[in-house]
Order: sequence, then C-alpha cells, then structure tokens
Amino acid sequence: MRAVCTLLAVTAGAGGALPAQAGTSTVPVFTQRSPVWAHELLGSDPLDTIGSSGCALTAVTMVQAAFGYQTNPHLLNQWLTQHGGYVENDAILWRTAMGPTAGSVRLKWIHIPGIVPQLRWDDQDSSDRPAPAVIRQELGAGHLVVVEVRLHGNMHFVVLTGSAGQDFLINDPWYGDRTTLARRYGPYETGVYSARVYYRASAST
Repeated sequence: MRAVCTLLAVTAGAGGALPAQAGTSTVPVFTQRSPVWAHELLGSDPLDTIGSSGCALTAVTMVQAAFGYQTNPHLLNQWLTQHGGYVENDAILWRTAMGPTAGSVRLKWIHIPGIVPQLRWDDQDSSDRPAPAVIRQELGAGHLVVVEVRLHGNMHFVVLTGSAGQDFLINDPWYGDRTTLARRYGPYETGVYSARVYYRASAST
C-alpha cells in the first residue's frame, strides 16, 4: 500500500521515555524525515520521497532492525527498488519487504472469524484488523505489528511494539519518536485500519 504522509510544518517530537520492546529487544526508532534520506526518491516514483511517503518503508526498517539486522530506510529502499519490493512505483509489498532477512523474519497471516479470506496479491492488499486481544498476544510472544492509521487524514503506518494496559506502545516514523497509540491516533478499535504481524522464524519453521 502507498502511504501518503503529507509534508506539513510539524516539528518532529523528541518523544518520551516510553520503553518499546520486541520480546527482550528494544525496537530502534527511525524517522522517515531524517536529512540523511528524506529527499531520496521512494522506489521508482518520480516525485514521492522517503520523507514525504516512506512511513511504510521506515516502519518495516524498524522491524528488521529490532530483530537484529543492520539496516536503515536508505539501505532498505535501495534493496526493495532493486528486488521488486514495490508495485506502482512505491507501494510496498509487505512480505517482500523482509527479503533482506533471507526468511528469518516473516509476515504472519491471522485468520479473522467472519471475514472472507482475501485474494492475496503478494500480500499487497492487507486490510484485516485483528481484535486487540490477538494483537496483545502477538506482542507478548515477541512479535511486532505494523498498523495503518490516519495522519492528517492520510494513510500512515506505525509500529506497535508492546502493550500499555489497554493501550499500545508505538514507534512513529513521521515524528521519529515513541508514544502510545491512543495518545496520538486514538484507541485501537477506531484508530487502526489494518494490521500486519512480523515474527522471527525458528530454525525448524
């Protein structure tokens, strides 16, 4: 999915001291608006950049880094561009995005009762939203969840890194900080539009 994170005159917050955990590993924070890569074209798009539209890219970069892979949005953008990781110029393919891990980090599909399984075009059209209890279970197992929210009315992606009571801890690519889902985007039930779970595969998987 293409994420359009409108460039507004918003100062990137430094974030609080909220811990973000993936099992026992701290999830690093990357911002799509870093001057190191913000102006780099996203995929093969002639206009969109990592800074303007790279929230999905930056979110999956954080997932890879949390699971021990040395990467950043610039490096992953280059890899995806060279290995068919985007469709329609800069719409990320969620499963392909983990290609640099050689199968060590994988996308997990969760069946939601009452929802007809989708035709999965390389995992591009992912619009299911598991119940909050399912997401807490996944996070408790050390998995990470990239969710779709709305930032200034536009599609945006953040990483759920842990639970905080009824709320969730997030790493936000736009602001480059750690906060909670409800504090910035509202409760899970109304603030989240879709979710995708990533996990580290075991040697026997």
